[in-house]
Amino acid sequence: MRLIILSTFAGVILAGCNQQTEADLAVCKSELNKAQAEATAAKTAQATADQKANALQQEIASLSGQVTQLQSAVAQANTEASKAEAEQEKKAVSKPAAKKSASVAQSAAQQQQPPSNQPPPAPLTPEERRRSKF
Repeated sequence: MRLIILSTFAGVILAGCNQQTEADLAVCKSELNKAQAEATAAKTAQATADQKANALQQEIASLSGQVTQLQSAVAQANTEASKAEAEQEKKAVSKPAAKKSASVAQSAAQQQQPPSNQPPPAPLTPEERRRSKF
């Protein structure tokens, strides 16, 4: 009889352990599913971040190309402006004789005319003075 009682008692204990093991296993499976879902979400977020990073790198490369083009255009414009200014200075240097003869003729014409009631001409601006020196 003892054997039957011990067997029954052992069976009850084993049944309880089995139920507890099954409950623990269910909890572990649930936690595993949550962890897998989080891992999948993290991978998706990582892929999205990588795509955004690649798009931003392409945009940076494009903008860098545009900056280079604009810098080149500015350098070219500066070169052309310098050439144009040099040509204007050359023309200004070659025209003083013509200007002097024109101003001599103009002053002679002014001397021949009687004085008028008009005010004298305005003084030269600094830019006009600089140009007249050439």
